[in-house]
Amino acid sequence: MASRKDGLAFCFLTDDDLSGSDISIQRKIQRCRKSWRTAARSGQQSGFVLLALSKRIALAMPNAALKRLSLRLASLYLCRPIPADKIEHDALFVEIHGFCRRWRVGVNYFSAQGDGRWWKDHRIPGGLAFSMNSVGHMALCQRVVKSYDEHDPTGLLWALTVAMLLIDGTTPGVSGRNTQLFDLGFVPASLPCPFEQVPPRLEGKNYCIYEGHYHTDITIPSEYFRPDVSRPESLRKYEDLDLTYLHHEVPENPDYYEMGVGVEQ
Repeated sequence: MASRKDGLAFCFLTDDDLSGSDISIQRKIQRCRKSWRTAARSGQQSGFVLLALSKRIALAMPNAALKRLSLRLASLYLCRPIPADKIEHDALFVEIHGFCRRWRVGVNYFSAQGDGRWWKDHRIPGGLAFSMNSVGHMALCQRVVKSYDEHDPTGLLWALTVAMLLIDGTTPGVSGRNTQLFDLGFVPASLPCPFEQVPPRLEGKNYCIYEGHYHTDITIPSEYFRPDVSRPESLRKYEDLDLTYLHHEVPENPDYYEMGVGVEQ
């Protein structure tokens, strides 16, 4: 969606880049990262894709060696050691119409190895990648810069609608769907409905939590580096993935500010 609106920036690492030193790789990554964050300040871009484009990587088995490479590239991007199975964030700012806000930005792993495997929602052609996205930044910029809506000034209800449709619109893989919304009759929502009029495709759906075969915020999940095609029964299923960061404004919900509406600077 962001790409269609020229809202994505890219950094491609070729085999020639990857054969260089860690310092040279990091310098290229950081040049691209700086360019993206500069564009984000004026509301022109919200997402960034770092892609190690390599046939050798694309054809590799999802194993410990690929995991080490992925962790190293994530560390070169964020300029700090990155462990597996943790939620890691970048940061993004916007300065438009006389105000400045900051968001935490999710960092998520994608790779060619997901193709044909149970975690296919995180597949990408050509190698391995990290996708950095700020839903709150994109929502605000879509509303303020391009199509302001006085009934949704932050754009978060639009973002909630899109997020829920995407979560509930995933196609089944070899082990079924990886994300889906709960029905309100099955899991009641804990908060009043944020929509004045519920979008037709979301009627009767829970707008507070959803379920996933993987945690959608974890940066580098270890389960992506196993050879399994079908999802092992031993893996954890997540039944409390959060949507309230897009609509529940209370001090006890810091993600609403850090990820949703943004923190004023």
